[in-house]
Amino acid sequence: MSLAAGIVTVALAAAEASAADRLAELWPGVHDSSEQVVLRSDTEASQLADLSEMRVRTAVSRVSVPWLGSRVLYLEEYLPDDTSAPRRQVLLALEPESASPATVRVRLFTFGNPERWRRMNHSTALLATLRAADIVPSAGCDLVLQEEGTQFRGGTAGNGCRIEENYVDYRTVIGENLYWYRRRIFTVNEDELQEEVVAFNWFEPNDARLFTCRIEWSRTGHAADRSMLVRLDLHDQGGHERFRTPDGRTLELSLHSQDGPFAADRDALILVLRQQGGAEPIASAWTELTARQIALDVGWLTVRCGPLVPETDELES
Repeated sequence: MSLAAGIVTVALAAAEASAADRLAELWPGVHDSSEQVVLRSDTEASQLADLSEMRVRTAVSRVSVPWLGSRVLYLEEYLPDDTSAPRRQVLLALEPESASPATVRVRLFTFGNPERWRRMNHSTALLATLRAADIVPSAGCDLVLQEEGTQFRGGTAGNGCRIEENYVDYRTVIGENLYWYRRRIFTVNEDELQEEVVAFNWFEPNDARLFTCRIEWSRTGHAADRSMLVRLDLHDQGGHERFRTPDGRTLELSLHSQDGPFAADRDALILVLRQQGGAEPIASAWTELTARQIALDVGWLTVRCGPLVPETDELES
């Protein structure tokens, strides 16, 4: 094969890769999260204040289960000091949505005998014995994830993911630099919130905040022509994500607390926009460290960021 033909082949392969393929490459890894109970209906307010954040580790691996599809992941969730007893084990089958190229449907399966399949991703011999009778479809618990920039966001739909008389509403954001989820449990009949748990990347010390940034694009540079381009979630301890503009540029947005990448001797919240690989920022903005909003405007692009506050849903993610 000639070099030119090889380049064309690689280009075609990249073009044919679906959002499901990209998610199957992005999701695997070991994700350390700090999980916090925001609400629990059977807990007194004084007791809730005493609940400390819990460190949770989620290991995701790609596995070969041809009869489930070509993009299958095995997820094991456990506490770092008790790896012998996973608190969650699921198989995830990723499927592209034909009606929307940027959407991925994730089908969930649990195990009839979870202990038998623990760490199945490390044993091809064990994996080869897996049969359809060994797994149980989680009816109504499919995740529908939308690709935005280099992140995937979404969750369950409606109240079909049931736990006895309750249902689960699960939201997640999966990115190169961010793994975030929120699990809420409601009663089916009254739709009353019973429990809310939120978690995102573990930091030590863990004092980071999670922000949702809404990015608007204007081809003409006029405010009247602006339209929503992408929405990204960033933490304020150097969180950064890439996205593409309609004119073909790849940009990177980053958020820093304290003095960030600058030499200034000040505590601040700093938002930086730069061309991918560029040494100098296109634009930057800073505000007080405790501020609840930060934004920048370069005419053809506007970025507005605010903290994600699960208990009040000020910014839904």
